[in-house]
Amino acid sequence: MARIELPPLPATEPSWSSFQVWWQQVKTAIENSEQAQQEILDALDEAIGGAGGLATQTAILGSFTIPTMVVTAADVGTNVTITIAAHVRHYGNSVELPVAGGTITGKAFSTKYGIYYDDLEMVDSTPAYFATTELQAAQHNFVAGRHYVGTVTTPADGAAATTGGSPPAGSGYTAGASAVVIT
Repeated sequence: MARIELPPLPATEPSWSSFQVWWQQVKTAIENSEQAQQEILDALDEAIGGAGGLATQTAILGSFTIPTMVVTAADVGTNVTITIAAHVRHYGNSVELPVAGGTITGKAFSTKYGIYYDDLEMVDSTPAYFATTELQAAQHNFVAGRHYVGTVTTPADGAAATTGGSPPAGSGYTAGASAVVIT
């Protein structure tokens, strides 16, 4: 914690008026220090509890879908459509949010995709879903608020539909540079 920079004491016994000036300088220094400390505390509070803060990121990191296997991929002629079923998102802080399903169209055959959506405030019950072949980019908190839904390998041209999803939290699929990517 920073030290309070107080004005120097008068060199000789001060007059009443010079003491009042000095005392006002001391009071101002203390108030400035308290203000600086409050700004630090406010910044810490925001970093922990604000949107995208540590509490949010931790809750997202510990989240998973219920049921866990909510992704299917089907041949629709010239490409594949990935369908995400409606599900409940269970967060690491025990909050549960019903989430609508959705589709991602125009995807390639015989390709592994990571499915995700972004919701920094953990309140979006109708998210826009995305698919990426860079599986690590689909992981929780790859960017702040990223929610991992699962992986799916699309069927070959003319093959039957495939399913995929995500294991529950604690399965080893975590965000970060040294993350374990589900294969």
